[in-house]
Amino acid sequence: MAKKKLTLSVKEDLLDEVKRFAAIEGRSLSSIVEEYFEYVVFGKWVEALCKELGLGYLEPKNGFEVTRSRPRGLDAARMVRELRRKREEDISIE
Repeated sequence: MAKKKLTLSVKEDLLDEVKRFAAIEGRSLSSIVEEYFEYVVFGKWVEALCKELGLGYLEPKNGFEVTRSRPRGLDAARMVRELRRKREEDISIE
């Protein structure tokens, strides 16, 4: 797809910081702006799809929210510790 030139006005200190980021990442300012635009457009597409499917608005979740929303039940960490302990016992018996 053809590219189109765009002129933006941005706060100088913000621009300096983004330039440093781009240099560290080995990217151009254009690629960063383009990626952000794609992110915005994709977000709008997801919102429309969720509305069409009757899902309402889906909030992004952070790691803590994901962990907290998991079903309660078996303690996987305890089970893994127990399996390891049994394996160690089996090895020491041989």
